[in-house]
Amino acid sequence: MYLTRKFHIEGTDQLERLSRSSADLWNNICKWYWRTVDRQNHWLSKTAMRRWHCKGHGRLPSQTAQEVAEQFYEAVGSWHDNDRKGSPPRRCDKEYNVLRWTYQGVTLRYQGVTLRYQGVTLRYQGVTLRYQGVTLRDDGVLRLSTKRGDDSILIDWPVDTEPRTVEIGKSSGGFVVRAQYDTEPVDRTTGDKVAGIDLGEKHLAAVFTGQDAFTINGGELRALRHYQNNLKTKLDAKIDRKEPGSNRWKKLVQSKNKQLNHIDNKITDLLHKLSRKVVEMLLERDVSAIGIGDVRGIRDRIDYGSQMNQRLHQWAYGEFDRMVEQKAKLAGITVNRVDEAYTSQECPQCGHRKKPSGREYACSECGFHGHRDVVGAANIRRRYVAKRKYVGSEDRSRLPGVMASPSGVRFHPHLQCSSRSRRKTNGPTGPRQPV
Repeated sequence: MYLTRKFHIEGTDQLERLSRSSADLWNNICKWYWRTVDRQNHWLSKTAMRRWHCKGHGRLPSQTAQEVAEQFYEAVGSWHDNDRKGSPPRRCDKEYNVLRWTYQGVTLRYQGVTLRYQGVTLRYQGVTLRYQGVTLRDDGVLRLSTKRGDDSILIDWPVDTEPRTVEIGKSSGGFVVRAQYDTEPVDRTTGDKVAGIDLGEKHLAAVFTGQDAFTINGGELRALRHYQNNLKTKLDAKIDRKEPGSNRWKKLVQSKNKQLNHIDNKITDLLHKLSRKVVEMLLERDVSAIGIGDVRGIRDRIDYGSQMNQRLHQWAYGEFDRMVEQKAKLAGITVNRVDEAYTSQECPQCGHRKKPSGREYACSECGFHGHRDVVGAANIRRRYVAKRKYVGSEDRSRLPGVMASPSGVRFHPHLQCSSRSRRKTNGPTGPRQPV
């Protein structure tokens, strides 16, 4: 598995120059790609484009220049995968573009040594160290390659694993670094229970472990989405009253992008905190395997009117599902997808199907009562157990007549998991001067 580390760094003249050069290269690739299509009806291959524009680039290192072409062809491929719906990547007026280095252009080195053991000999930056005891410190530095004759980009790196890709993009307050690195899961499970998770729009997740249940409230997320929609409508109305391309129009567009980006960061931070809370509560309940309801494609199958459709299309189930799955696997919990069709309509006691009208499920056949979302989680768990023939604690196929009310979890600021905080981190302080 891999993790992504994101942090802000201060801008430098070198990063500004390289980012502008990357944008110029993108613009040239985009321009000549579509010009060749229009004039010659020929779709240039990525290899041909790299030879034409990327090889021997004046300012960017060879590998970083090739990654610009990789970005463009990824965008074109995504457009083709969607049956050419929407707009293709035709923008040729970028001022800044993302800089990307793969593992071949990234080197992790260490800045110092501390005495710890005896009789150790290490090779350190080409020099053999023969002290009484030597071990490298954990505060490493990423060295990003540049053109020959230019200073390398040095960035403090708080992880002792060399990243496989590093991206540096322009932001309003400088630059943002995103680095992916491999990590090994650490098994933190202490039991053999199995749980079912039902994802929803009102409750982000309803979890049933066989003995108890809890729900993750999505009210904070809905409030952020509501504020985001109102803000976008208000700013769009102001922008439409200005002359396109004027200074006032540009300032309003810049302000809109900045404010909406800030809300997106808050939404992502909220999802990280709540998904981590879900995993921690599963570990506290000795859960070692979970079945998550598969709701992919649900927005293509339903139509509840304009307002509800808007809420469903802004439902962040995919991102929240991915976060829960990743954090669960890192903790050693087995994750599997389960078909969630009719799970919220099927009685977990007698199997009778009834579509509930509110948040409470009441079976007209056997009199069973329970929370609708938890009923869905219980049925997902039962399907997972039956499908996988899970061997663990004793499991009953049906539940008793009345389900206990689930405990609710709301967002609190102390659920700290600020993965996309706008504050600059203390560790990675920015590009370092070459030594």
